Amino acid sequence: KHRIQKTTYNVGDLVLVRNSQVEDTLSAMKTQPRYLGPYQVVERTSNGNYVVQELDGTILAKPFAAFRIMSYISRDDPILNHAAIIDEISEDELVE
Repeated sequence: KHRIQKTTYNVGDLVLVRNSQVEDTLSAMKTQPRYLGPYQVVERTSNGNYVVQELDGTILAKPFAAFRIMSYISRDDPILNHAAIIDEISEDELVE
């Protein structure tokens, strides 16, 4: 079963915000990005929403609900680089 995972983000975490304007039309869904960002978390409000800011420090006007936010993983993230290195290793080397 697919379930929504409760994820809490800390101040300073990089996140993506779901682009709700794309959800309205099917043609836009195919050509427009589904998530906007990355943004940096500024604070978590008492009701669980997140205030985020652009990377240049500009705070967005309204907070976003937690279900509209997902973690941002940089393309040069060490976890992804490690996975690429494993892909390059042959099966014989992995067994040893």
